Amino acid sequence: MNVKGLNATRVLPMPRSTTLLLLFLSLAGLCACAPVLELEGVGAATPYQIGKQGRILVEAEINGQGPVLFALDTGASISTLFNHAAEELTLQPIADQNVLIHGLVTSGRFPLLQIDSLALGDAVWAGPRVARIPGNTSATEAIDGLLGIDFLRNYAVGFMAGARVLYLYPPKAVAATNYAGWTSIPLQSISFGESGASLYYLAVRMGDVALPALFDLGASENVVNWPAVEVLDLRPLRGGETRLLSGALDSTRIAARFRAESVSTHGVSWQNEEFLVADLQIFATLNKEDAPFVILGSGLFNQRDFIIDFTRSRLLVRTAMAEVGYTPKD
Repeated sequence: MNVKGLNATRVLPMPRSTTLLLLFLSLAGLCACAPVLELEGVGAATPYQIGKQGRILVEAEINGQGPVLFALDTGASISTLFNHAAEELTLQPIADQNVLIHGLVTSGRFPLLQIDSLALGDAVWAGPRVARIPGNTSATEAIDGLLGIDFLRNYAVGFMAGARVLYLYPPKAVAATNYAGWTSIPLQSISFGESGASLYYLAVRMGDVALPALFDLGASENVVNWPAVEVLDLRPLRGGETRLLSGALDSTRIAARFRAESVSTHGVSWQNEEFLVADLQIFATLNKEDAPFVILGSGLFNQRDFIIDFTRSRLLVRTAMAEVGYTPKD
């Protein structure tokens, strides 16, 4: 099969014995001096790559065909497939079934696709609700879709930056006793839209100001709204305001750029990070247009080991870990 924009190499699901061996070798090699998660019964293990926009990319199969290249998106409540991939896979829409999708820049109604299964390594999602969207912005280039919260929340999702391996742990296998050696950051859900779907945010400090921040691995940039600009002592940067900020559905012009000297949460910190300002519909969708609000993109997380424990609403980040450098893929 030749799906447009995909790696031509077919990735077959790994045997469970190989999965467990990879888990042991990867975790054992992380740090001999710090406790790490040592769990049995891992649902799946699969390699990932960092795309040119800094997002985390994985290869999956749909109805046994693929690979299909997805960006992992904790800012998407529903998974989506772009037009070109749906056509190559000859997937048909479900008659009279569409969903309202709220994007970064705009919203719209789109059809659900007839899909029997979506497999990521050994993890099989039977009868997934996946919407078909155009996929014609710069944010959708070189990928085939977005794998959202609706898939990810079924697992505790582990990212090992050095090995570039993603692990899907059964949620019951991860407990507070496994948190040793990891910084535990509380996540809180935001419900929105007609379906009551939820996204997740965490509390951050930018300088001396505490702010809520959307945890959005699907965003290639960090963003603040205008109320946040008013309360923060940010250094404006010149140039770049002619660029567009793209979401999955549309793009908008960047209004300004700022440099934050320090961003931190529960002992995890970043320095000299760039933040964009743009008039985004997502702020109104989440009822955050009048209060300071931040969107944290994938670039703050893709160089560290971390685990999203959706069941316990925690983001675990490896304690005292140096960031891992990477070369973005085309």
